[in-house]
Amino acid sequence: MTIALGLSVVVLWIVAWQFWPRPFYLAAMALLRRAAGLRTQRVQVGEQEIVYLEGGTGQTLVLLHGFGADRDAWPQMVAQLKGRYRVIAPDLPGFGDSSRVPTASHTLDAQLARLADFLKILGIQKCHLAGNSMGGYLAAHYAVRHPEQIQSLSLLAPAGVASAEESELQQLLAQGDNPLLIKTLANFSRLVNLCFVKTPYTPGAIRRVLAARAIRDCDFHRQLFVDLFGSAVPLEEVVSTFHGPTLILWGDRDRLLDVSGAGILHTLMPHSQVCLMPNVGHVPMLEVPRATALAFLAFQSGV
Repeated sequence: MTIALGLSVVVLWIVAWQFWPRPFYLAAMALLRRAAGLRTQRVQVGEQEIVYLEGGTGQTLVLLHGFGADRDAWPQMVAQLKGRYRVIAPDLPGFGDSSRVPTASHTLDAQLARLADFLKILGIQKCHLAGNSMGGYLAAHYAVRHPEQIQSLSLLAPAGVASAEESELQQLLAQGDNPLLIKTLANFSRLVNLCFVKTPYTPGAIRRVLAARAIRDCDFHRQLFVDLFGSAVPLEEVVSTFHGPTLILWGDRDRLLDVSGAGILHTLMPHSQVCLMPNVGHVPMLEVPRATALAFLAFQSGV
């Protein structure tokens, strides 16, 4: 009887895992956040609610994720920082669990204004600012506009380097194919393959959860992409005015944004240093979180 009951429980768990995987995904994310000493918080910024992770003590480090990602891009890297910073990692408006307001503007100016209001509401007057991809694009522009607030800037494969060599993503965009907009599970798998050299293991059931969320947001993100990048301001036009310490970190096998952008930014930014990560793709904080954290700490030791 006991053996039969045990087998029944195992079967139920397997069935639940295959057909209702979302609770397992949420539990896994909760464990990753806890391991990094992060907890979920919420704050109202104008008409939008911003959900964010917060944890740790020390100087403030604000982390901005890329397009289609969310705050959970960071806990694996943050876990390697050993609590040296007060970390703030928001779901940028339009992503993750933050508000999606169809009538709201998501242009560069609008997103930067929301970020400024968010930091003001949290009482953050000084911070280290880091961002990946879209988040790097926003972080660079924010630092240019608010240099007095930024103790250091870290750009992880930032978008917006217009004069870089053409990437695989840009070739697809030129053909009218945007792999960042997910319509099917196959689209999601293609994007994952584009982002990584060595894709972190993700069970198929969890991948379906992530793909379903991306499919749900596809139409909203299509308009957001047009708002933000339809009239993009190249980083080459603005970054030379930022004189704070800057880390430019890039995977040397990035297929979404060509690594040649690192050298271009380094030439323009007088107080920057470059870290090229061998055999790494577009999201180093997920593909090699420990190495990314160590590179960040090495940079910070000289700030």
